[in-house]
Amino acid sequence: MQRSVGLVLLVAGASLLVDSPAFAADAGEGSPQPTIADLLERIETLEEDKTTMRGEIDELHAQLGDTWLTEQRADEVRNLVADVLSDADVRASLLQAGLIAGWSDHFFLASPDGRFKLQLEGQLQFRYVWNYHDLPDRYIGGFENTRTKLAFRGHVFNRDLTYLVKGRFDRDGGGFGLEDAWVRYLLNNEWSVRAGQFKLPFGREELVSSARQLAVERSLINESLNLGRSQGVELTYANHTSRLSFAVSDAGQEQVGGFSIVGTTSPSNTPALEPGLAEYAVTGRYEKLIAGRWAQFDDFTSPAGEQFGLLVGVGAHLQQDEFGTGFGSARDEELWLAWTVDASVEWGGASVFASMTHHIIDDPALGDVNVYGLVIQGGAYLTPKFEAFARFEYGVFDFEALDFDDVSLLTLGGNYYFDGHDAKLSADIGFGLSQIESAWDSDIAGWRRDLAGSEPQVVIRTQLQLLF
Repeated sequence: MQRSVGLVLLVAGASLLVDSPAFAADAGEGSPQPTIADLLERIETLEEDKTTMRGEIDELHAQLGDTWLTEQRADEVRNLVADVLSDADVRASLLQAGLIAGWSDHFFLASPDGRFKLQLEGQLQFRYVWNYHDLPDRYIGGFENTRTKLAFRGHVFNRDLTYLVKGRFDRDGGGFGLEDAWVRYLLNNEWSVRAGQFKLPFGREELVSSARQLAVERSLINESLNLGRSQGVELTYANHTSRLSFAVSDAGQEQVGGFSIVGTTSPSNTPALEPGLAEYAVTGRYEKLIAGRWAQFDDFTSPAGEQFGLLVGVGAHLQQDEFGTGFGSARDEELWLAWTVDASVEWGGASVFASMTHHIIDDPALGDVNVYGLVIQGGAYLTPKFEAFARFEYGVFDFEALDFDDVSLLTLGGNYYFDGHDAKLSADIGFGLSQIESAWDSDIAGWRRDLAGSEPQVVIRTQLQLLF
């Protein structure tokens, strides 16, 4: 019905159009004018063409429907990306006016001009330790958060003035305490000076971060013979092949045998007029880079493909004990001298480290004390992510007043690097080849004190480490 009405109206309109002067003019004086029948025929032809085209269009939509939708989605995605980039440009322009934040090995905040930077660092070491020794409580094991640390480092005013503030949650009780707090100024390309609290420049095993060791824990030799942290001033010279550090401090952290022979067991985090420290204490270390790069000796491992490297070092410490305790009573002034030599070799996929340390304490009341320590360790990558390692350590405690047996230990284990040192799983087993007497035991290393005639100990340690 609607179609018939439409045709009638169309015919009427055509008739009027034919009769109009304009139509006659356009047709030309010599051209024959179309009749009503001609117009109706033309309309029928147009209707047929329209029906044919509509069918073809429907068929094309059916064939290209998915492609059309994909292109439509692509246009939408392009528009979305354009909006995001526009928003990012706005945010970047705002940051340029005050602050830059992001991730580059660590989270950081920085000023746009590069004059100031604050970097946040963290260390988590979760450990299980199992120990066997010949006592009534023969088997003992448990979990612990061995190290949980937070650190803030960066530079202020310019890149020549750097700083570090590092704290650690105690593994026994969780109390938070200061480890490092220093400021370093780069005098020129080779000389720098550092002031604050830091590790004294002595033995390489202690100077390498606990996060970058080869075994789960440092050696027992190092636990007894390292100098620890102190407060003082350090002058350093460094170029492409040599590095020399010299420090003047309150005192070294004396851990020889755990007997407090010298008495300076806690020189860090002490006030300036704290009694019982040293009259003077000087420490120095020299390192020669014979081959390789300095950065590859920040740890004790050498991944496959790393270039050959050879580093040798020597350290020395001299300290005179303070006279008196600060309460009017006098005591003997012990003289403490220590030296160490070490060598590190790395080539793609394997590494070896060896050190020899000697401490001499001259105590007029107790006599001379001589302590020697030897550490040899090495690792090799069996796969791109798994490294096997072994360590042998030997110590001699020569004390005229007391008689101690020599200590010797063998440790075997492996590291699986999920993402370098940032995510690492370590496990090792240690065998006591001799008794662990009171001069050498270390709780953090998992070794307990043996009684005379006891069987050798066995220690199993596993550790998951995360750095951020």
